[in-house]
Amino acid sequence: MAYVTPSLTVAIPTMDRWDKFLKKQLPVYLDHPLVECVIVCDENGNDISGICEAELHDNPKLRLYENESVMGVYGNKRQCLLKAPTDFVAVLDSDNYFEASYFDKIMNCIHRDGEDAKKTIYAASGNERLFLDTGATENRVAHFSGKRIDRRNWNDVLQTVGWNFLLNDGNAVWPKSIVGYMPDIPEERVVGTDSILAMRQAIQAGYTLSVEPGLCYIHTVHDGSHWTQNQAASNRLLATMDWRV
Repeated sequence: MAYVTPSLTVAIPTMDRWDKFLKKQLPVYLDHPLVECVIVCDENGNDISGICEAELHDNPKLRLYENESVMGVYGNKRQCLLKAPTDFVAVLDSDNYFEASYFDKIMNCIHRDGEDAKKTIYAASGNERLFLDTGATENRVAHFSGKRIDRRNWNDVLQTVGWNFLLNDGNAVWPKSIVGYMPDIPEERVVGTDSILAMRQAIQAGYTLSVEPGLCYIHTVHDGSHWTQNQAASNRLLATMDWRV
């Protein structure tokens, strides 16, 4: 059987992020030759308005979806996966920064893993957290670099310092097939634990998380982020839920 070149969608769940973030990032995604499609799932339509005013809406790679009502972070990410037309989907928060080299490296990983890539989630070991108010940076997940996490070692990882920064980050490349294991759950039951919930579902279903050396992006920390606004409730769920498999 002839080898079929994998294809990649960039999927962006968003709400009110055009001026500060997406205005800079969207052209990066659209211009990359290895990105087949870019999906924007907008909670209230404001970012789509900005995209149209910038005259980017006619780009044949771009698909714009305005939600009928606010779905919440988990629901909107799940919708991104459902609407993606390709086998691999980079679900990227709308307030973070990814350079073109991110997608080059991701496709190299997918090619490297061959058939195994269909059951692999790819995350960055170079997750550089940038605090916008001070300019300070930190990386809480570098010690996971090169690690492959599956059902055999997931519970051990939960005992490792920094596990929440890795497993509840969510900026990763997912096989689209994972959406079949993500139940439709109300936002109030998820809050800021959307990513670890999806990751745990994937691990239970037999997927592997690969923390890739040399894969980097900038994860901004700011007052307007969903996590910051819901930190107390999210920390409570992280601490009280049983995330073991």
